[in-house]
Amino acid sequence: MRLEALKFIRCPACKGPLRLTAKRAVRGEVLDGYLSCLGCGLKFGIHNGLPSLLAPGCLRAANWLSRLLYDVYAPFYDRLEARLARSLGFSEGELREEIASYLDLSGHESVLEVCVGTGGNLPYIRARTNGLVAGLDISREMLRVCQAKARELGLDAHLFMGCAERLPFKDGFFDRVLIGGGISYFSDPRAALAEARRVASDGGLVIVFEQVTALERLLKRELMPLRYLPKGLKPIGLKWLFKRRFYLLKLACQ
Repeated sequence: MRLEALKFIRCPACKGPLRLTAKRAVRGEVLDGYLSCLGCGLKFGIHNGLPSLLAPGCLRAANWLSRLLYDVYAPFYDRLEARLARSLGFSEGELREEIASYLDLSGHESVLEVCVGTGGNLPYIRARTNGLVAGLDISREMLRVCQAKARELGLDAHLFMGCAERLPFKDGFFDRVLIGGGISYFSDPRAALAEARRVASDGGLVIVFEQVTALERLLKRELMPLRYLPKGLKPIGLKWLFKRRFYLLKLACQ
């Protein structure tokens, strides 16, 4: 974690400012230590450069299960997802290009990706903006893969462990917020969308990317986020990809 992150991270429980205590640091990056909330007093650990900013209560049943599954899946994710994409007639690169293009970046915007996973979108986002880029995920193992990939590629991105329903960020800080898959399986999709709106700037965009599986169609959840839209988010675009296997939903922040 770099010191500049203190400008925009906040306590996920009370949204208070955080104080950093470093135990091990290398070249300006804190590798081990903890963050203390100046409001409610909660403490959050930093291990191997990854801050854990999970709010109390975040790991309810659905989120706990997602975290467990992705912690196990992380070492195999990139290879298996690339193979799956090829079997469906497209490439991972084509999918990532579509996602990054839909963010409407002009070169300077700040971007938060919720459910950043192993960081597949980060190179495509970074190629389109020189603004601050941050990624958040509930799975520590997915973040470890993402962290290693970012270092290998020389990508400038801040990474945090946390949950979508209680984002550990300052109000109105990001120009773009991407919820990159999995919203159908969040413990509280409505809260996640409300949090995305809270940390997005007025006039900014929230983009929801989702895969549509046979289960989503059976349960009639193809466009589930539209049923949970909070005040302040207005749908302005919808794009289906690869024979309607994925969609991108664009929401304007009002």
